[in-house]
Amino acid sequence: MVPSDPPPGRAKRRSENKRRRLHQRVLTALAEWVLSRYIWLLCLTCRIRVVHGGADLDAVLAAGRADERPVVPCAWHQSLVSSAIFMRAQRRRGLQVGFLISPSREGRFMSGVAHAHRMTAIRGSSSRTGKAAMAALTEAVRGGISPMMYGDGPRGPAQVFKPGAVVLASRSGAPLLLVGAVASRYLQLRSWDACHIPMPFCRLDVAIGRPWSVGALDGPDHAQTLAGELGQRLKTLNRIAADGGVPQAGGAA
Repeated sequence: MVPSDPPPGRAKRRSENKRRRLHQRVLTALAEWVLSRYIWLLCLTCRIRVVHGGADLDAVLAAGRADERPVVPCAWHQSLVSSAIFMRAQRRRGLQVGFLISPSREGRFMSGVAHAHRMTAIRGSSSRTGKAAMAALTEAVRGGISPMMYGDGPRGPAQVFKPGAVVLASRSGAPLLLVGAVASRYLQLRSWDACHIPMPFCRLDVAIGRPWSVGALDGPDHAQTLAGELGQRLKTLNRIAADGGVPQAGGAA
């Protein structure tokens, strides 16, 4: 028996779906190429200046191999691009940098950008598959990766530090390293985090906090308390970076 042809309506929908998927793949590849090249441009033209805590960073990276002493760097989501460029620059000192990236279509695009800059993509979603994401992050740290964490990510509220980085530091044994990063010239997006996109030839001022080994946690309340303290310290570091390295009176960093 010869199979009948599909109804014209169904064949049309299939054709439209194929064109839509092809269109999405082309746009994703184009966006990945553009963003990867823009980050290359920033890396080539922006001047990084550590205005506070340089000795603390040197102490973390000085002795032995950095991939044997990973850290858990933390920044605000607003400074995602600036902090990522700074952490990328530490690769030449042996630091193996990673990022938690969603398994979604957007995440595949971001993974391509990370790989283009020789950084590790750790696949997982802190909002959808939190336990699996924490397990993947912990395994990455034990493998020598320093995963960049954004205290108020992935959806905010802005500059409210969540306990995920605290839990990761406790489970993995790697110290937290707070990173305040501010670009001298940037575009500000109309997003929940008011994300700053540095402009070429800008200056990136960076303030580093003292490494903080968390140790064992007494429970969720303990993690939340530490997260609140980290949030205050990170706000102080961002102000120091914005002021070009002038410490705030009475502020602990």
